[in-house]
Amino acid sequence: MASGVVGSGGRGSRVLGALQSVGRSLMLPIAVLPAAALLLRLGQPDLLDLAWMASAGNAVFANLAMIFAVGIAFGLSGGDGAAALAGLVGFLVFEAVFETLIPQVDGGPDPDINMGVLSGIIIGLVAAGLYRRFSDIRLPDYLGFFGGRRFVPIVTALAALALGVFFGLAWPSVQGVVNAGGEAIVGLGALGTGLYGFLNRLLIPVGLHHVLNTFVWFQLGSFQGPDGVVNGDLNRYFAGDPAAGSFMAGFFPVMMFGLPGACLAMIRHARFPKVASGILLSAAFASFLTGITEPIEFAFLFVAPLLFVVHAVLTGLSMAITTLLDIHIGFGFSAGLIDYVLNFSKENTTNPLLLLVVGLVYFVVYYVVFSFFITRFDLATPGRGEASTGLSADWILPESQRGPKPGAEAAAGHSEEPEPGDELDADDALARDVLAALGGRGNVESCEGCITRLRLFVRDPDRIDDVRLKELGASGVVKRGKVAQVVMGMQSDRIAARIERRIQGGG
Repeated sequence: MASGVVGSGGRGSRVLGALQSVGRSLMLPIAVLPAAALLLRLGQPDLLDLAWMASAGNAVFANLAMIFAVGIAFGLSGGDGAAALAGLVGFLVFEAVFETLIPQVDGGPDPDINMGVLSGIIIGLVAAGLYRRFSDIRLPDYLGFFGGRRFVPIVTALAALALGVFFGLAWPSVQGVVNAGGEAIVGLGALGTGLYGFLNRLLIPVGLHHVLNTFVWFQLGSFQGPDGVVNGDLNRYFAGDPAAGSFMAGFFPVMMFGLPGACLAMIRHARFPKVASGILLSAAFASFLTGITEPIEFAFLFVAPLLFVVHAVLTGLSMAITTLLDIHIGFGFSAGLIDYVLNFSKENTTNPLLLLVVGLVYFVVYYVVFSFFITRFDLATPGRGEASTGLSADWILPESQRGPKPGAEAAAGHSEEPEPGDELDADDALARDVLAALGGRGNVESCEGCITRLRLFVRDPDRIDDVRLKELGASGVVKRGKVAQVVMGMQSDRIAARIERRIQGGG
């Protein structure tokens, strides 16, 4: 997937940029799940049998909608507390109105009618939008105290009131349609899980897999758990649904075994094995242990997109195979060894040992398939990509080598002039030079960090210097109209914060 401009920007770029921002903001509330899942699982009777610990973990799962409302509002507003407060206030108002208007059973709201995390997502988006619109509003002097950021929670509460009335009246009918759609997807069996796995990987380059995951993990299907109705494959799995886990099980063979097999193939066929090993061995271990795969996927995504398509197909097949084999297991974070061990003995986990057999087969499959494509098409994977990139063999740099050292001279013509207050630690120096390679602060309208990449909206994509960015440690650059992504590794959040500060004139 070579970098380049597709389309001329405009409305399409704005829509894509907005969707990417939503996808990034979803990661903030999702980030609390690993700790919650760990507490919930360890507290179960078959492990530590500590009810208070299980209750602590369940507190997060029981309030996911509220967490999404606050997290999305916070993330989309650039981290402003007023937006987060507006998200919380808006959700509380919405939930109170919604539960009053839906059909009542035994003097209380019908527990079978709920919106899951969708209500939190909607309120979070509304709060963030109202923050952007009204955070700088000026009111008449006699109402001046309520102006600016103080106005945002007020107007959000009013909007939430109207939304609560609308959804309270409409959702009981809409939920029937949503449930029918979810049942249809689940009813597809292996085809449904296979298509989900394929699309999950295929959407990674544009960062929209988070949006897809949110629906599957938190909305798809329903189950009457011990504390009420829960939605989504992940929620249902931890609530004890014996049918849940099929939309997660297929990731384990890929993340624990398949991608490490791909790493071995790339190292085995590298012209510079030491370079490839330095990049891939630690990434393979991270994938096996924790299920974090982006460092591996981005190692071949941009220079060998054919391999990425193959990877997406193999992921879809893994999901379909585990469904056909009636393997059910879930995760609180990702499909790595930690989640596998934690959930191995869970009551609604099925055929976990068979999953290891599938994984071992997948290790061989990934090694053989990647070896074939790398050698047959001479693909530019790490350690052999210098010819296609025009850079040295170590064109993907580990974080320990991420850009200029403090005080080092930047490449001629690429560094902005130092400014008063500049702190020349490694991250600040790198952020300054990355911004220059992006065309300077005048070319970058916004910059956000998302785990391993910078997400940007630029005025002129032609001003982005792809080669210079790769010299600074980027493993790839993707441009879609005026929306750009630069893969900078796990330090992307830190670099994005420093770039955004420079864009806003903070030095």
